[in-house]
Amino acid sequence: MANKYCFEAVDRSLRDIMKGIKEDYGLKPFGGITTVLGGDFRQILPVVRKGDRHDMIQACIKNSYIWNSCEVHLLRQNMRLQSNWLDSISKDAMQNFADWILDAGDGKQCSDIGESWISIEQNLMLPKSHDDFQSIVDAIYPNLNSHIGDTDYLVSRAILTPTNEIVDDINQRILNNFTGEEMIYLSSDSICKADFNIQDQDLLYPTEFLNTLKFSGLPSHILRLKKGAVVMLMRNLNQGAGLCNGTRMKITQLGKWFVEGEVLSGSIIGDKVLIPRISLSPSESNWPFILNRRQYPISLCFAMTINKSQGQSLQHVGLYLPKQVFTHGQLYVAISRVTNRNALHILSNDDEKPSENKVLNIVYTEIL
Repeated sequence: MANKYCFEAVDRSLRDIMKGIKEDYGLKPFGGITTVLGGDFRQILPVVRKGDRHDMIQACIKNSYIWNSCEVHLLRQNMRLQSNWLDSISKDAMQNFADWILDAGDGKQCSDIGESWISIEQNLMLPKSHDDFQSIVDAIYPNLNSHIGDTDYLVSRAILTPTNEIVDDINQRILNNFTGEEMIYLSSDSICKADFNIQDQDLLYPTEFLNTLKFSGLPSHILRLKKGAVVMLMRNLNQGAGLCNGTRMKITQLGKWFVEGEVLSGSIIGDKVLIPRISLSPSESNWPFILNRRQYPISLCFAMTINKSQGQSLQHVGLYLPKQVFTHGQLYVAISRVTNRNALHILSNDDEKPSENKVLNIVYTEIL
């Protein structure tokens, strides 16, 4: 969900533009232009760096001056779970599943040990084994090597998990099981020349240190790829051509100076595109300098964070919870990505959970 300041910036811009046409338009919301906004407050709220619950709620559009000018229309039908070929019994089961998802998002499924823990039906839970990682991979990506060329197979499934560290571990372990030659691409890291005291910073932060840094939304220094691997764009390369942040691709060629991918999602499915190296910098950083990293703007996406999965529709979803969710709406987002109840598999091996079939659900009810 976008921060309220994004909407307010659009509002001010449209007012400035439209008052040049007619002075009264500058006094109207969005310059008098009818504007349609879509969203779900059950989903993840705006991310506020080092912010707490109060800060995230305050960052929502509900706490903006714009909200008083909004007319709210509710959408009540889960379109992901709609199917005309289901019989009446299956439709009832699907409706019950849709209701269960909404109850989780509303925080209604309070267990007997506290309102943050909910019980999951046993048939949605994968049993614990000696290798939990392999269990979730086998459930979501059965016979993966035999489906490397199957676009429908690759684009219809993903493993979701709360943190980037777990995502990186899952992706790398799946890639290790891939057949084929691995190519390793190293980034070129430097400190942005616009920073002050650049000579001192070069001495304090050598290239070897910059290579170890990891930032959310930035590719790693070491990018390991194999032909057939599924990747996701991390930046908008050409929005007009459909190459946007979040676009999924299958690697088709790995050259020394280029990477070619076949688009698996969006408006240009099936097209093959060349992905260039580009210079990237983190939007936020705790370091007293700006990192400039030149690397291919892609990451493996057999698994992705729950936050990154927002907006995706998947036929097979594995929710892997070695650590429980940590903020409002994450569980709701994860379980609502799937298009079929029977294709949702949850594996929670967190030692802090009170029992085998319980998972943490965090809901800030004051924003609903």
